[in-house]
Amino acid sequence: MTGITAAGIGSGLDLEALIEVSINAERAGKDARLEKTKATLDVTLSAVGSVKSALSSFLSILEKAKEQSTFIPRVATTGESEGNESFVIDLAESATNGNYSVEVQQLAKGSSLTSIDSTTNGGTPLYTSEDDVVSSTAGQMTFSTANGESFVLDVEAGTTLKQLREKINDAEDNFGVSANLIDTGSEIRLAISSEETGDGNTLTVTNTGSNPELDNFTNAGGKMSVVDASSAKITIDGIEATSSTNNFKNVVSGVSIDVKKVTGSAVSVDIAPSEEKAIENMKAFVDAYNKVISEIDKYSKPETVIEGEDGASSRKELSGDAMFRSLRYSLGRIASNGYDDAPPGMKTLYGIGVEMDNDGMLKLDETKFKENLANNMDGVGEVFAMSGGISESFSAIVASYEKSDGVLASREESVKSQIRDYEHQKLDFEERMASYEKTLRAKYTAFDVAMGDLNSQMSYITGQLAQLNK
Repeated sequence: MTGITAAGIGSGLDLEALIEVSINAERAGKDARLEKTKATLDVTLSAVGSVKSALSSFLSILEKAKEQSTFIPRVATTGESEGNESFVIDLAESATNGNYSVEVQQLAKGSSLTSIDSTTNGGTPLYTSEDDVVSSTAGQMTFSTANGESFVLDVEAGTTLKQLREKINDAEDNFGVSANLIDTGSEIRLAISSEETGDGNTLTVTNTGSNPELDNFTNAGGKMSVVDASSAKITIDGIEATSSTNNFKNVVSGVSIDVKKVTGSAVSVDIAPSEEKAIENMKAFVDAYNKVISEIDKYSKPETVIEGEDGASSRKELSGDAMFRSLRYSLGRIASNGYDDAPPGMKTLYGIGVEMDNDGMLKLDETKFKENLANNMDGVGEVFAMSGGISESFSAIVASYEKSDGVLASREESVKSQIRDYEHQKLDFEERMASYEKTLRAKYTAFDVAMGDLNSQMSYITGQLAQLNK
C-alpha cells in the first residue's frame, strides 16, 4: 500500500479527522496556558514601560521643585511695551525681590576709522576710484585693540583700494574688523570699523612695514577720521554703572541687564515671584503625579472578577499586582503627609491648595492656591524645596523605582527573562507536537495498510464464494 498521502485511503475511514481531533485534544490545555502566560508577560512589560515613563516625567518636575527659584520663579517686569524694551533683564537664582529705577544713558559702541574727505584734505580727494593703487611697494599693517586682540595684514605691491578692503575682511585672524568703501559721487572713502566696544578699546591701525603710503590708513597718519569706542552707561536708583559691553552682569546681586537703546527717562523695574509661573508649575506637578497613578490603575487596579455571558470569568492580567500596589500606596501616603517644618498653614499639600479625590487623584484648587501665593509665595516654594519636604520625599520613592537599577528595571529584566523562557517552552512544545503527530500518523498509517489488506482479502474471498455458488 505504498503511495498513501492521507490517512484513511486504505481503510475508507476518516482517519485524518481522528488525527486532527487527537492533536487538538493534546494541544488544548497547553496552548491555553502558554497563551495566557504570554499575554500576562506582554501586559506586564507594557505596564512597566508606561509607568517608568510616567515616573521619569514626574521626577523631572520634582527636580525642578527642589529649587525654589525655579518652581516659584522670580520675574522682572517693566512698564515698557513688549517688543519695544530698552533693556532685557536676566535673573539668577540669587536674585531677590525689589523695585529699581533704571535709566540707559549710553550704549557701548565699537570704534571706526574713515578716510578724510577732500575738504579736510585741502580740496583733493584721497581716492576717486576703488581701483586706485594704494601701495606701490610691499608693506604691512597691524590691527589691534587695548584688550589684546590683534592681526597682521601683508600688503603686496600694486594693491588697489578695493583689494585692500577685501584683504581686511578676509584676514584669517580678523577679530571683528570690517572694511567698506563709500562712494560719494566725487570720491571713494574707506571706512574701517571694529566690533570691540568699551572705553579705551579703540581700534588702532599701525604701519608696521616700510611702505609710508600705508600711513594713510593709520590712526596717527592724519588721513583717517577716528571715532573712539565707548562703554555703556546706566544708572540704577541714581547710581551710575558702566560696562565695556551692552551687558551689565550682576549689576545688582543676581540681576544682569542687557541694554538695547537709550531711554528717554528712568524705567521702573519690579522683581517679584511670578504667580503665573507658580500656577503653571503646580499644575505640571499635579498632572505628572496623576499620570503615574492613572498608568498604574490602567494595568493593575484591583477589580471584581466579572463573569461573562459564556460563564467564563475575566479580569485584568495585573489586577492587584503587588509591586504596582506598593508604589501607588507609597505615592498616596507621601501626598497625604504633613511637614512640620513648613510655614504655618502650608504643612500639607491640602493646606497649599492641592486636594486628593476618592480615586487618589490630585486636583489643584486654584483659588486657594492663589490665596497662599498672595499671602506667602516664598512659603509655598519652601515646603517643596526644603530638606525633607515634598520634592525630596517624592523623589526618594520615585527614583527607587525609576532609576536604571531600580525596582522597575529589575521587574523589566525579569519579565524579559520569562519571555525568553516562554519562547523556549513554546518551541519545545511545537517540537513535541510535531513528534506526536508523526507518531499518530505512523500508527494510523499502519492501521490503514492493515485494513486495506483485510479489505482486499475480503473482496477476494467474496469473489471466490460468488464463483462457487454459480
